[in-house]
Amino acid sequence: MVALTNTIGVLDLTKDLVPLEMAKGVLSTLSTILTVVKNTMQNKDDFAEIVSRCDKIAMSIERSTRGKLESEIDPTVTQALNELRSFINDIEKTVKAKEHRAVTNRAFSASMDRDSIAKWKDQLDYFLRMCDHEFIVDMRMEIGDIARALKRGAEVQFESDCDPPPPGPSMFFGRDDLVRDAVECLNTQHVVLVGPGGIGKSSIAKAILNEDTVVARFEDRRFFVRFDDINASQVTHGAFIGRIARALGLRSSLLSSVKTSLATSEAFLVLDNAETFQDAASDADSSRIAETIDELGSLPSVTIMLTTRNRRVSMNLRYATIDVPALEASAARQVFTEIYPVDGSQAIVDRLLSALDFHALSINLLAHVARENQWTVEELMRSWGEQQTHLLRTGGGKLRSLAATIELSLTSSSMTQLGNDARRVMQVVAFLPQGMNENALEEFFPDIPNIRSVVDTLCRLSLMYRKLGAYTMLSPIRMHISGTHQGSDIPSVDLTHIRGHYYAQLADICDRDDGGAWIGTEDANLERLIAHDLSRTTREDVAIVRRACCHFVLQLHLHKPRPIALRAVILDLPDGNRSTKLSSIFKAVHRSTKLSSILEAVRRPHPPKLVFQLHPGRAASYSKADCVFVLGTLADHLANVTEAIDLYTAAKRLFLLDGRHNMAASCLESIATQYTYLGKIADAETTLQEALTMRRKYRVLGLFDEAKINLRIGDAMMRRGRLQEALVPLTRARKYFEHRGDSVGSLGWVMRLHGEVELSSGNCLAARHHFEARLSLYTGMNDDVGKSNSLLYLSTVEVAEGNVSEAHKLLQEAFMLATGGKSTHVACAALWCRAALASDEGNFDFSRDLLRRLHAELATSGGRSGVAVPIATYISARNELFARDYQMARDLFSSALELSEEQSIMWYQAQSTRALGEISLLENDITGAEVWFVKTKTLCDNMGIHPDFLYVNKGYCKLKESHGGWNLFLEGRLRSS
Repeated sequence: MVALTNTIGVLDLTKDLVPLEMAKGVLSTLSTILTVVKNTMQNKDDFAEIVSRCDKIAMSIERSTRGKLESEIDPTVTQALNELRSFINDIEKTVKAKEHRAVTNRAFSASMDRDSIAKWKDQLDYFLRMCDHEFIVDMRMEIGDIARALKRGAEVQFESDCDPPPPGPSMFFGRDDLVRDAVECLNTQHVVLVGPGGIGKSSIAKAILNEDTVVARFEDRRFFVRFDDINASQVTHGAFIGRIARALGLRSSLLSSVKTSLATSEAFLVLDNAETFQDAASDADSSRIAETIDELGSLPSVTIMLTTRNRRVSMNLRYATIDVPALEASAARQVFTEIYPVDGSQAIVDRLLSALDFHALSINLLAHVARENQWTVEELMRSWGEQQTHLLRTGGGKLRSLAATIELSLTSSSMTQLGNDARRVMQVVAFLPQGMNENALEEFFPDIPNIRSVVDTLCRLSLMYRKLGAYTMLSPIRMHISGTHQGSDIPSVDLTHIRGHYYAQLADICDRDDGGAWIGTEDANLERLIAHDLSRTTREDVAIVRRACCHFVLQLHLHKPRPIALRAVILDLPDGNRSTKLSSIFKAVHRSTKLSSILEAVRRPHPPKLVFQLHPGRAASYSKADCVFVLGTLADHLANVTEAIDLYTAAKRLFLLDGRHNMAASCLESIATQYTYLGKIADAETTLQEALTMRRKYRVLGLFDEAKINLRIGDAMMRRGRLQEALVPLTRARKYFEHRGDSVGSLGWVMRLHGEVELSSGNCLAARHHFEARLSLYTGMNDDVGKSNSLLYLSTVEVAEGNVSEAHKLLQEAFMLATGGKSTHVACAALWCRAALASDEGNFDFSRDLLRRLHAELATSGGRSGVAVPIATYISARNELFARDYQMARDLFSSALELSEEQSIMWYQAQSTRALGEISLLENDITGAEVWFVKTKTLCDNMGIHPDFLYVNKGYCKLKESHGGWNLFLEGRLRSS
């Protein structure tokens, strides 16, 4: 269809250019024939050679009649045109008759037999040979005329109405270094600018063409020859020479004329979009064009620069190849804002530009769309999420449509020669966000024997590139391939071998301890594949996909904790754990895994919970409940508390449907941990009682389970201020874990809780004993995270005993042990504790310095900071309150309150509202203070804690004794005071 449309356009255009009426009639008839083929014929592909001949006929007619009167045209051409007119009139009658019969029979299309088409092709070849003969004779005559004129010493005028070089680009950012390097190379050699479509090669070439030293050197002998407005199938050697001749202002389109003109004085020749003629329709033309470039480039007076997507260049000329990369982030922002000025929201713009891989054309198109629609940045972001590739099309042609510029590469003859194999490879790479591992090519495509050659060609055409051991592509190309070709005219990509590779690898690393490196480079690919399979897989294979899903999430949990987008597809799976038939492709990947050991090794900042075990001893059975539960553990680890509660609740329901009461009870215990984290202590205790009841009812209450629940109940009692009661279940739990000897995490937890109870009771000596025992436990294990966390709690004892300098030392040591990605939460906690201590000492500037370090640490946490952001904001507000900057303190406490509400963390909501009440009282606003204190009391009631225990385990959040409004309110003396 593309070739048909292009050739019809060429015929219509040439018809208007030729002087001979007979030629106009021939071209008009050919255009009519091809239009009928385009609109009616089913077997359009069979006409491909006819289309190619028509294209060449148009060029031959134009070439043979250009600039001549009718009387000057060679009789051979006139005779050929007469024969051609008679012949194509017969073709026109035949195809129109087919069209008429189709319409009469109410059919949408017709077909033409291949034998007739082959005969037509032979007749057209005969005409082309006649025209070529005339052209050769004409060329020899012209060369003879030129030679005779030169021999006589006459001046030969070659150039007439020479087009001036195009001006430099009006918007040009971030490419100065490239221009400088290219200009320097031009002093000694030719230059090739290589890069994918739309990356900015032509703009750079125009900037080089107008660079001061280039202008001074070549003056008006700078020529820019475009090849971006024709298709590679239209390019012949004659058309190639003709383009250069027209750029030089020559009346002749002969190679000899071009060479003579270029030899007269130094010239700079830019051939733009060289991939068009590098992929000329016929091998003969392509070879002749390459030889011609060698000849031109060998002239001492000629310097050539090519801009191309194709890395294949002449082997007989010395070229400097300069790769054109995407824009730097700052330059991309300059381009965007030059077209579409942005007020604020720069972070949104940067995210959009990054999503485009800083691709120059895509940025330009997106900015123009935003400007034309007068969108706000937020509206642009929303439209981008909904439309994407549609926004990157503002008109026709490669300069106004991303699709158009990419299709130029996809329709090149190099791609056509590879057939559907190249498209298949591109679809797979477009499907895999992190690209295709170079070591897996043969495994992904066992049916493509020349797969390495296919990939090399795609890289040579700048459709793909190699990065860190994988083949990938720019985001705009990925979006186009995924959005246009996948699932439309080309069949959806077959993932059979890709799936087999990834699922086998995933099963293998679950049996080893060194899977972190692999999961780190393939996690996004796995997530995309599993999401695809969960939403599309057959019932026979769904158990394998669920198993892969569970293993994938657990590997992320261990090696690369981050949010994932599998929740929706997992929750859409059918409920229940039905038996499934495993397809043969997956049988090789079944093997037992030590999933309980994996999760035992996972530790998060707040107390650990029951270890999850997926069907011990049953390698092939994984239910929807398992998938939902592991998602919950990941959200839990990332401190996405509300999401974790929702997932654990859904998993509990599904486990009950499967009759797995032990896991349903584990879900309840995990939910209780989340409630404790939020400050919903009463809800936590109620949920633990429900778990205990369920375990007893279904007889799944082992000693280990009972000890874990005792530990949690003791924690809830301590947080609610029932300190002596809490010691009873904690002591029971401790005895069990000390006797067991293999539950280090649980033993460390119970030691910490024991120490907190004693510290809250005012027994610093006993608290120190428990915290030091915990430190010794983790020191013996060489566990830096456990040691650093223990040091945090030991510092609270030093503060209680008035040893502030010693507390600072312990906190600094904790920070050093936890930093470097070992535990973001502990590293941040060490900083905010030190900042709080500095505030207590009146060292407000030092506190601000520590808080700046804290925010820097949070910025590198990759979204895994959890509660740290509201805490950091609260500590900043507390520092300004102590420094008596009440306005700043009020703003920061309000921000802390808002952040806490977003995460439903009631502890910090209550502490922030109390602080806002104290500020109101300091400003003599008793009514405002009372409103804030009422809210604080309500939050305490909802948490299930006594107001006196608002700061239990959070001494660094306490306000000064002089901030006594809260106590006056509790005593009912606020107004009377």
